[in-house]
Amino acid sequence: SEHGHVMAREALHMAEMTPITLRLLELFADQHKRFSDERLNITAGGVSFENPVMVGAGWDKKGRAIESLYRLGFSGVEVGTVLAYGQPGNDKPRQFMVGPGVALNRLGFNAPPAQTVRDNLQRYKDSKAVIGVSVGKNKEVEHDTPKMHAIVVRELFDVADYFTFNPSSPNTPGLRQLQEKGLLTDNIQAILQTMDACGGRKPLFIKIAPDLTNEATSDVVQVALDYGLAGIIATNTTIDEEIKKKYGVEGQMGGISGNDPDFRRMATERIAHIFRETGGTMDIIGVGGINNVGTALEKIQAGARVVQVVTGIRGEGTALPGRINRGLVSWMGNEGVRNISEAVGSKTS
Repeated sequence: SEHGHVMAREALHMAEMTPITLRLLELFADQHKRFSDERLNITAGGVSFENPVMVGAGWDKKGRAIESLYRLGFSGVEVGTVLAYGQPGNDKPRQFMVGPGVALNRLGFNAPPAQTVRDNLQRYKDSKAVIGVSVGKNKEVEHDTPKMHAIVVRELFDVADYFTFNPSSPNTPGLRQLQEKGLLTDNIQAILQTMDACGGRKPLFIKIAPDLTNEATSDVVQVALDYGLAGIIATNTTIDEEIKKKYGVEGQMGGISGNDPDFRRMATERIAHIFRETGGTMDIIGVGGINNVGTALEKIQAGARVVQVVTGIRGEGTALPGRINRGLVSWMGNEGVRNISEAVGSKTS
């Protein structure tokens, strides 16, 4: 599974070598052409997106296929998670398809060093694609995590449109403890101070786990509000044992993602809770089980301004962003919606 994913990413990377191969790549988009409609233009955290469908962190960890993914119809790519220093991640095999469109991932932040990712992203300075950077810590670092996050932000400051602090992966021991209010605050302060030193603050999101309680989610939201952050990304993969049991992987390390209805519901509930908690003032990027226009719209109507797809690309293929975006425009026409932003939170009271 992991090998196939890497081969797909590298094929997209090779397609970027010439204008001709990039044009040929568009033949694999929905209806063989990148779809665009100004009614889908939306902002999240002060960042302008051509449409609300982007690639989530974990798909292009190295930042090698940004323009190809854009040409297929995505508005942008969140790269990473990026670390200060390169590390191999957990032992292989570590990524499995356990059901139709459902994955178990225990990669463990396999990543090159931040400097390598920066060099890769330099190629896309003139691209129209939004580039987000998910920031994480190396596995062996236990006590100086703020410094590790600061190194990544400093290294990639000039090539990122926004940053995401990611304390919610289940595959690095102790990482999810960083979602606790005190530790969260320490790391956020380090990131913001680093951006100040680099010349100004870029939008910063926090990515949360679907397994958080409402109370814990509210703590994260309060930190985001206190520090004027761009918003919340909800959610990462789930470690829920009842969900794992359905696929015969209970007790195994890793998080479940993709086309599981319970996982999808958990992620949507986190989005709705944040939207209600903040009265719609906190920008949310929704992730979790999105594989068609219906599941994308579900997240948007719960309160997400932008949605991210990761596992869904594997199941639905290269036409997925175009199908979702065309479907959203069709729905908007039927409902009399002038811009997709009008749908945000429309089913969350």
